[in-house]
Amino acid sequence: MAGGAGNKRFSRIEAVRGGIKTLAAALAVFLLAVGFAACGGGGDSAGSTSASSGSQGESSGGSTSTQSEAKSGSEGQAGKEDRSRGSETNGEAAEFKPKHHSDTGGGSAQFKVKGGDNSVQEFGEEAEPQEFNAAATALHDFLDARAEGNWAAACDYMSKTVIESFEKLAAQAEQIEDKSCAGILEKLTNPAAKAAMKAEAAKANVGSLRVEGDRSFVIYTGIKGTVLAMPMANEEGKWKVASLAGTPLS
Repeated sequence: MAGGAGNKRFSRIEAVRGGIKTLAAALAVFLLAVGFAACGGGGDSAGSTSASSGSQGESSGGSTSTQSEAKSGSEGQAGKEDRSRGSETNGEAAEFKPKHHSDTGGGSAQFKVKGGDNSVQEFGEEAEPQEFNAAATALHDFLDARAEGNWAAACDYMSKTVIESFEKLAAQAEQIEDKSCAGILEKLTNPAAKAAMKAEAAKANVGSLRVEGDRSFVIYTGIKGTVLAMPMANEEGKWKVASLAGTPLS
C-alpha cells in the first residue's frame, strides 16, 4: 500500500520532469521529416522544417522578477559551430529585453487537489521569496524569449542538461547545418504556434516554487486557468527551466 502510493507520487514527479523525453519525441518527428525530404520523398521540403515542439501548455505570466541579468550573448558567429547556453545563433540573444511580470504567489496549498496526486505540490519545501522571484523570472524570461522567436535567448534560460541532450540528438541529423540549441529549437517550433506562445507568455501567473536541493518545480496558472508545473534546475546559483513545456497538474 505505502509502496504503491510512493510509486504513484514518484511517477507523477518524473512525468513532470519529462522534458527531455518530450524533446526526443519532437526531434524524432523532425528528423523523420528531414530524412524524408533528403531522400527525395515528395519535394515538399518547406513543410518539413517545423515539427511541433511539445511546448504548448505553459503560459508565461508574471513574476515579481526584476532580476534580469544582462544576457551574455557572444557575437554571432553564425554557422555550424557548436554553441552552448549563453551564445547566439543569429546575434539575437543580447537583443532580448526581459519584461517585468507580477505574480500572485500564495504557495502550493492553493493548487492541491482533494483526493488527487499532489506529489508536485508537496515536493520539497516552499521557497523563500527571493528564490521564488529568481525562479519565476527565469520561467517568464524563457517564455517571453520563446514567444518573440529569440531562440538564442530562450536557450539562455534552459538547463545545461536539456541543452546537451538537445544537441546530442540533433547531431544525428547530418542534414542540419546549425546544430546549436537555438538552431534546433527554431527548427522544432511550429510557426503556427506563435500566437499561442505569445498568449502563454502573457498569461502565466506563478503561485509557488517547491524546492529540494538544486531541483524545484515552479507551479503556475496558464491560459484558461490551467495549473502547470515546470521543473527547474539550479546551476551555479541560477534557476533554469528543465523542460520545454509545463505539465498540467489538473
